Amino acid sequence: MTLDPSHLSPGDLADMAEAGEQLAAIEAGMRAAGTSPRALLVGGDAVEPYRHYPTGDVYDFASHSQYYFHCHRQGEFGHAHLFVRPMGMPVGCRPQVAVGGADSPCHLVAVGLGHHGFASELFTTNRWVTGESWYDADTVARILPCFHVDGVGSGGRVGRWLTALLGLYRPLVVALVRQRDQAVARWAAEHGGDALNDDRLEVTSHAAIDIGLWRRGIAQALKARQS
Repeated sequence: MTLDPSHLSPGDLADMAEAGEQLAAIEAGMRAAGTSPRALLVGGDAVEPYRHYPTGDVYDFASHSQYYFHCHRQGEFGHAHLFVRPMGMPVGCRPQVAVGGADSPCHLVAVGLGHHGFASELFTTNRWVTGESWYDADTVARILPCFHVDGVGSGGRVGRWLTALLGLYRPLVVALVRQRDQAVARWAAEHGGDALNDDRLEVTSHAAIDIGLWRRGIAQALKARQS
């Protein structure tokens, strides 16, 4: 899936440009230190499939945002799952399917990492994958700006990176979540049963990303609006 920055509003473009500057500064600091988000989370150890990194996940008690990194099989570079729990959501956000109690989170998006340890893709998953309560795309779009992870140590450092990344790609994430809902609806129509718990449907939308290219597109779109 792709998205053309020239179709976005000036306000969205300005917000994304600011997030892009923050992200670039964070990544420059990591590279100068010879590290990456993946290395900060797992160190030099071999990654155990399905184990959460760091142990216990990273949780921001101010924003009620949460993330963890893992992989599904040996040889994968892995991905981070991003969540917001109900106490951090705007008033009136209600799940379509509530599971796991009143504090069950909303899954926003997964960030896939490449061989370099930095982001290379964004994707969404079916409800059963992370066991979250299910929020429709319009509600997820309201929740997205609430994701914010800060703090000390490696978990906080990667959290700030994820926060900036989500700000840079927020319109694309919204589009991916809308595509997710469409994929689930199609699956239900074609296969019947409970599509949200059907383990034959795992990844529901996907986009490869190139941060430098995306930022240049944003800058060009902003310049065109100002001319």
